Amino acid sequence: MKEPVALAVDLGGTWLRAAGVDAARTVMHEYVVSVGERRGTEQVRAILREAVGHVRECLRSSGRRIAVAGLSVPGLVDSERGLIRFAANLGVSDLPVADLVQGLLGAPVIVENDVRAATWGEWRWGAGEGADPFVYLNAGTGIAVGLMWGGRLLRGVGGAAGEIGHMPVVADGDPCRCGGRGCLETVAGGWGIAARAVRLAAAAGMPLPEGAAAREVCEVAARGHPVAAQVVRDAGDALGRAAIMLTRLVNPERIVLGGGLFAPGSPLVEAVRQCVEAHPLRDVPPPEVVVGRLGIRAGLLGAACLALEMLAA
Repeated sequence: MKEPVALAVDLGGTWLRAAGVDAARTVMHEYVVSVGERRGTEQVRAILREAVGHVRECLRSSGRRIAVAGLSVPGLVDSERGLIRFAANLGVSDLPVADLVQGLLGAPVIVENDVRAATWGEWRWGAGEGADPFVYLNAGTGIAVGLMWGGRLLRGVGGAAGEIGHMPVVADGDPCRCGGRGCLETVAGGWGIAARAVRLAAAAGMPLPEGAAAREVCEVAARGHPVAAQVVRDAGDALGRAAIMLTRLVNPERIVLGGGLFAPGSPLVEAVRQCVEAHPLRDVPPPEVVVGRLGIRAGLLGAACLALEMLAA
């Protein structure tokens, strides 16, 4: 008889991934869909139903039993109640995702913040394996940090540990999706990079295509567009300073970089590495800075790992 599998979901601000994952880390029937403009509680509820329903039917048709589900979701998360309390980049508040998925599968469900799920995945199955303390710095649509300390994920009193994307870094800066101003995400998050580049390039008479994404801004910057290049430098500097702050605060053995903005070849990877190495504290060795091994599946595999370990407990 085939081993049972976990149905894992990674819901982000840009993409949703869902798949079956077994204890051998085999990914089955992966389903990927753009979140796009599907924001708000009802839209997110609908896209989750679609993805979970699709993978559920694929797994059942191949004779695999879904024993458990793991959900990696953005924002402030109440893991005990299986609730997305607030996700600024999705426009979602108080969404009971565990109940929704359990109703579709009839299996136990574990819910974790997406960056903490990816942190667990990289610590157990990826580039952070064996490191303690260990910091996972994720930069994609938004920015957040996961922290392993003494073999445990730190969540904070209200489940908001690691939300450094909403740490103010520019006095009276640009409005942030969280309702604040001048947050780190407005300078170095994917949506912030894109918005700044389009606005500043238009003001300088060197417009970029309306709706240009952060990836396109980095590509144009590499081709010599001066405004785009400055925006990317600003993002790298802000992320580097955030990494130094984490280094001073935690003194980690390793910092693993994950998320779309730290994809292979990204100038932001080297910007963070150089910044950390350029600011040592006397004779304290700086942490190793590496790119995550699980790539775009970090949240998915982290959710699966958490679910399978819950099943085995």
